[in-house]
This record gives sequence, C-alpha cells and structure tokens, in this order.
Amino acid sequence: MKKNLHRFYVPQENIRDNTVILPAEHGNHIKNVLRMKPGDGCIVFDGTGFEYEIQLEKIYPEPEGRIISRVIAGTPGRIKLTLAQGLAKGDKMDLIIQKCSEIGVDTFIPCRSERTIVKVDLAGAAKKQERWQKIARSAAEQSHSTTVPVVAPVADLNELFKQVTPGQLAIIPWENEKTTGLKNILRGTAARDIIVFIGPEGGFSDKEITAAKYAGVIPVSLGSRILRTETAGIVVSSIVRYELD
Repeated sequence: MKKNLHRFYVPQENIRDNTVILPAEHGNHIKNVLRMKPGDGCIVFDGTGFEYEIQLEKIYPEPEGRIISRVIAGTPGRIKLTLAQGLAKGDKMDLIIQKCSEIGVDTFIPCRSERTIVKVDLAGAAKKQERWQKIARSAAEQSHSTTVPVVAPVADLNELFKQVTPGQLAIIPWENEKTTGLKNILRGTAARDIIVFIGPEGGFSDKEITAAKYAGVIPVSLGSRILRTETAGIVVSSIVRYELD
C-alpha cells in the first residue's frame, strides 16, 4: 500500500462491499485544497485497524471511491491510555487533544474540578466535545494512527475518581508529592489500563488529592519543575507510552 497518498478517516458503516463513501466534510478539502480528481488514489482507515487504498470515482460533495486493496495496518497499543484533563482556558484544550492524540492517548475525559476556571453549560459542553472529537480525528489521520481517540463528555472530577477500577493504574501528578516518582510507578506496574489525571491552571486542591488517594489514585512527582496544564498531559502521556508500550 502506498504510504505517500493522502489519508482520511471513514466510519466503518461508510464502507460497503467494494465502495467507500467519505464524509462530506472531506469533499471541499479534497476538491479545492488538494485538487484531487477522479482516478486519483488515497488511503482511508476505519478506526478498527484496517486501512484501504481506494481510487476516487467521485469528488464532491461526498467523495466516493472503489477499494483497490485492504490491509491490517496495525494493532492498538498494548496499553489503554486515558487522559482525564482539567478544563483549560482558551485554545489550550485544542492543543492538548491534538498533541496527545498524536502521542497515542485512547480516550480523553475533559473534567471540571474545584479550581477549574472555564465554565460551560450543557449546550456549550456538547459543542466543545464535537469540536474536540474532530481535532482528535484529524490528528489520527495526520499521525497515521489506525484508531481514533474518543473524546468523552465533560465530567466531574470526583465522579471520575469513583470510576477507577481494580487493576487500573490511576496516577495524578501533584507538585506537593515528594517521594513517589512517575518513573518508579511505571516501572513497577503490570497494568495495561492507565488513567492519568491532569489538573487545570490552578492545579488540584488538597481536598481533591485526599479524595484521589481514597479512590486508589496514586499522586506522583514529575520532578522539580512545575509544568503548565497544557504541557503536563503531553509530557506524562509521552512517558507512559514510552515506558509501557
């Protein structure tokens, strides 16, 4: 399969027999930006580990193509990585979701906590979730991932603590943790299901750390430097993938 071809995500239900119908959102990009024409080839992936090389037969508004070949492009990472990210101001969440999707986070859970500055109502939260899901999908296309990260609805931090399960490694970087380092925890675990809690701009309160410990979440140190919220998730996700994958 030619890896230099343009690559797009297609829902599994859009692949029927020998035909692939790309979502309409790709139509304008394919026609006016990439200037592709009928007969051109591209790669599509369905998020389940399969990739398809197709020959485009229709360009706009919904691109459509004929399958030339199908391969199992890869399997998901050996671990399942969830990032419970405190809601951050401005476009920081866009950056976090984009970069951590490239790194290999499987699930994002934006969460409200005691020191969260961002306020969102139900309608606003739904719109943000839709936007973040598109960012995750675009990052998966760009990074040649075979799966698309899931962006969950905005959740309450304390409710997430209650959902930590036995056998899951749950860690929470905290600037006041002085004895337990992230490296030591990762090198001593056999867990394949990892959840990382990252605080908002104001960090976690002592009350939240107490609740985390009670739920089995392990506070860890990232060293002597204090990282911004948009940096911490990227750094920790990279380290987890490096150590455990």
